[in-house]
Amino acid sequence: MSTLVWLRRDLRLHDHAALATALAGEGAIQPVFVFDSEILARFDNKEDRRLTFIAGALCNIDVELKKRGGRLLVFHGKPTTIIPRVAKALDAHTIVSAADFEPATIARDNAVKAALHDKARFVQVLDHLLQDPRTMLKKDGTPYKVFTPFYKQCWRPSIHEADMGEWTVNDSGRYAKHTVVGGALNLSSPKHLLEQVGYVHRDDPEWSVTDGQARLKDFIADHLAPYKTQRDFMARHGTSRLGPYLRHGLISIREAMRAAVEKGHGEAWIGELGWREFYTAILTHFPHVVDKEFQEHYRELPWRSDAKTLAAFKTGMTGYPVVDAAVRELTSTGWMHNRARMITASFFTKHLLMDWRIGEEFFAQYLMDYELASNNGGWQWSASTGTDAQPYFRVFNPVLQSKKFDAGGDYIRAYVPELANLSDKDIHAPWESKNPPANYPKPIVDHAAARARVLETFKRARSL
Repeated sequence: MSTLVWLRRDLRLHDHAALATALAGEGAIQPVFVFDSEILARFDNKEDRRLTFIAGALCNIDVELKKRGGRLLVFHGKPTTIIPRVAKALDAHTIVSAADFEPATIARDNAVKAALHDKARFVQVLDHLLQDPRTMLKKDGTPYKVFTPFYKQCWRPSIHEADMGEWTVNDSGRYAKHTVVGGALNLSSPKHLLEQVGYVHRDDPEWSVTDGQARLKDFIADHLAPYKTQRDFMARHGTSRLGPYLRHGLISIREAMRAAVEKGHGEAWIGELGWREFYTAILTHFPHVVDKEFQEHYRELPWRSDAKTLAAFKTGMTGYPVVDAAVRELTSTGWMHNRARMITASFFTKHLLMDWRIGEEFFAQYLMDYELASNNGGWQWSASTGTDAQPYFRVFNPVLQSKKFDAGGDYIRAYVPELANLSDKDIHAPWESKNPPANYPKPIVDHAAARARVLETFKRARSL
């Protein structure tokens, strides 16, 4: 008899809810990871840097498990078939995993549970959130729809020391030894592992799987206190850039919260962690937001469809430097500064009047920290179609945003080299300079005209 620990978005061996739960029971522990073929079908870029990140984390886990006398089993295919098969081969009496609250994942987990052999139990624990979103309710039992009361009245007051406590993994001698199951992949190296999954390993010094703890320590020590005043400036080291490590579980949300609370002066950053849990609660209670506007009266908005305009946006050639810099940062690094995300999503949905679902999918293809709840929530917020969204008449002026949050043009110069020689004044609106660069396009849309168009479009929708 053994326990199968199904790793998903918890790719570490410390402060680990599923491992700690398994180790509290009896029998040998066998960690398993599955490259879900149905999820990967959505991401056809064979050099997707996230796969390199995940492969590196898995190989590191395998190395550490071997030091403890065990090993990691990794498979590629449908978890609904693989997990029940492996559980049967291991004679696993319990399958433990961290709960996930995306609709597709819930359906997948239910299918896995139904396919297990009769004696197996399927146990889920809370790991990537501090609170179970299913319990985050108002006094009348209904879910919150506005962030501020969710944060102040519900989520923040509910976080106690126990919720931030470490899940101790006392794993000496408990991992299954010499486990052999057909179909397991070879973990000799991240490169070789990815080849078996059909992806290409890419050297990416920007995102090392070994520096998560150092990044957390550096942020807490030097950048947590000034976070509130520095986080919006796109060329500064003002944000944590811990998203990928939290998303894939190389850092636990509990250790991040513990560090912030212990350091003090971190309420602004803790608030951002609250937004992460708020959007997960919205997705949990209103799963239709995956592909529908949260606000019903905006579900018939006449979004524009223009392949040429979309191509200009995706290649960072809209003629608006801050937008183009943001898009190029995303496609070249797998990251986009949070202020830039808001400016870009607003430009896409308000200036271009293009469907937020297309923008959300574009981000999904590149963001190292992509997770459905936050990305969906952010895009619907920018589009004014979501819960607690910015009013439809709030249309970011990309030039003013650029001047305010990248005054010296450093962020733009880093990603739009065509504009590097422009003055700090001209770089935000190069079409107004005396000698605009010949290799950079003029704006594909006029701000004033675009603003008037989107206001009229939303007013019309609200009147129907």
